[in-house]
Amino acid sequence: MNRFFVPVEWLQGGSAHLQGQALHQIAHVLRLAPGDTIAVLDNSGWEYMVRLERLGSKEATGEIVERRQIEEPRVRLCLYQGLLKSDKFEQVLQKGTELGVSTFVPLLCQRSLAVPSEARLRRWQRILREATEQSRRGRLPSLMEPVSFDQACREARGFSLIPWEEEKGLGLRQALRKKASAETDISLFIGPEGGFTPEEVELARTCGIVPVSLGPRILRAETAGIVAAAAVLYELGELGG
Repeated sequence: MNRFFVPVEWLQGGSAHLQGQALHQIAHVLRLAPGDTIAVLDNSGWEYMVRLERLGSKEATGEIVERRQIEEPRVRLCLYQGLLKSDKFEQVLQKGTELGVSTFVPLLCQRSLAVPSEARLRRWQRILREATEQSRRGRLPSLMEPVSFDQACREARGFSLIPWEEEKGLGLRQALRKKASAETDISLFIGPEGGFTPEEVELARTCGIVPVSLGPRILRAETAGIVAAAAVLYELGELGG
């Protein structure tokens, strides 16, 4: 089933009116025809099954034949990911969206790369949209503007964790079982290539962010974010019950 996020105003009176990129995908890429059914989402958690009726040069129209609520993760996981080379950061966005991350924040650390351009940020938004449609989620994850590490430490919400290879005493699972059973907001800090500096970890600690271990093996920065997000969501019951 092909799925498309559209503005809510395109869904009126039992009908869907599809334009722009959605129309291009329907008519020219997928080559759908009247009578075919697509799924349309308004980014509020509702999914509409739409039977196409007419394909014009500027608009496709269809009848809304069913509406249903899409279940989103109860846990709101915010992933503060240290900036990486573009293809690696895109991998984190794609796979994190599939897992159920709610918010992505590009993080400017001492060892980070340059701030992304506006064109790169627009590309990242497209990647999020495509991953959300593919993974059958009902809401698009938020992509925030890049922030400095110290600002992120001050603004992080809920139970906040910072995986660090030098942490030997407290594992991720232990921290979650001790503190996060009733939390719905989790903030997860992941470093860039080269990791966090000891000074950054100490700053995070003073802001109440808990250093944790992901185990004895050293993970690449793009792997650590995906693994840690999956572990958090699994431990809190968001993956497979």
